[in-house]
Amino acid sequence: MKARQWVLVITLILCLSVTVGALPQHEQLGPDGNGQTNLIGEERTPEVGPETLMAGARTPENLMALVQGAGQAAAATDPPPRPSEAVKAAVATRPPIRTIHDSRHVFAAIDIDPIRNELVAGDENNFSIVVYDRNTNTPPTAAFSEPRRVIQGEDTFLEYVCGIYVDPGSGDIYAINNDTLNWMTVWGRDAQGNVAPKRKLATPHTTVRMAIDEATQEIFMTVQDDHAVSVFRKAAQDEEPPVRLIQGPATRMADPHGIALDPNTGLLYVSNWGTAADRYYDEDTPAVFNRGTGKPNWPVSRLANIPGSGRTEPPSITVYRKDGAGNVAPIRVIQGPNTLLNWPTDIAVHPDRGEIFVANDTGHTVTVYSADANGDAAPIRVLQGPNSLIKNPVGVKVDLINDELWVANLGSHSATVYDITADGDATPKRVIRSGPADSRGPMLANVHTIAYDTLREEILGSN
Repeated sequence: MKARQWVLVITLILCLSVTVGALPQHEQLGPDGNGQTNLIGEERTPEVGPETLMAGARTPENLMALVQGAGQAAAATDPPPRPSEAVKAAVATRPPIRTIHDSRHVFAAIDIDPIRNELVAGDENNFSIVVYDRNTNTPPTAAFSEPRRVIQGEDTFLEYVCGIYVDPGSGDIYAINNDTLNWMTVWGRDAQGNVAPKRKLATPHTTVRMAIDEATQEIFMTVQDDHAVSVFRKAAQDEEPPVRLIQGPATRMADPHGIALDPNTGLLYVSNWGTAADRYYDEDTPAVFNRGTGKPNWPVSRLANIPGSGRTEPPSITVYRKDGAGNVAPIRVIQGPNTLLNWPTDIAVHPDRGEIFVANDTGHTVTVYSADANGDAAPIRVLQGPNSLIKNPVGVKVDLINDELWVANLGSHSATVYDITADGDATPKRVIRSGPADSRGPMLANVHTIAYDTLREEILGSN
């Protein structure tokens, strides 16, 4: 069966199930003495579930007959009147009463280019890449610091930029879009404005972060919804498929976000938020569940989730060999209440110190662990507090040349830098801000749905 047919089948089953559940009894209606229609009797009917409904549709052909019949019945109903062209034009050009929008750059991902003294940030708020002088230190009284250059515009293939990597040799910038544009883009170090990338690569939907192994010339990408790591050639472009895939129940990946590679040990560290679901992984799964686009080593998509299996597990760090493939179990897992992990969104490794650094978005912390930590391990240092200026940290990077730790703060329009050994409520060495020091980021990036609270007269937005 084609993917569209399976979608219709599943939709029909759900609709029939809901309809049957909503009508547990048969009612007879008749006129009363005043000519009004009242209930005059009722009789119970046997309970009917999806199994009964599907008893006569054991084959795809019979199942599709049900779908087609439902479609014909729907087509027989008079459609609502269509709006006139004038009405549609008026709606299309109608200005909003007001707009809630953050015009400032928001640092959702960062990388450091210590050779050229640059900080490169991905701005998911304004669909851009922003480059600053690494030594910039925004004065407390200044509204913001000017970037050296900005890449932004319709031709850039940039939207929800949540992953950044700077090539140490060429200075090329690699950028990942999360779940709006399924492309990784590559830029020359002098690119700016509304320009097309040097090349782009089709990526799985909801790709989040990347780590690049310069020794093997491979890119490792976390895929959020598919609980997977896809591995591509570093030079891959256009529709080239991954060279291998880490995915399956044994991996214990659950909504993976951050990823980092230790070049000294060959280990791959993945930070997981904890949202998980079982899914169909067998090759005979219908096409609607597919293996992505049919490319080799493409992750099984979230359409293969098994209904009712969704759950939230404790956040974790899972560790793999960098050459791992398939349904491979982690060699270690950091997980438990003592870890203080809280939406661990990004992770960085200091290979010489043997330490890993984790940015905890909703914990407003950066937690540091020994690189060989395992189980419910407590961090060896925790960076947090009002003096640290850490607010919703979503990016963390280690500058090995200058021995500095960088943090991207989604909640305060800032990137802050510390000594590599910073602990507790440490004051940053420098701060790069895209807004006033007292500005609070609304964090309206990739808003999915909105609601209105009539009691408090507030607008609620989910990101």
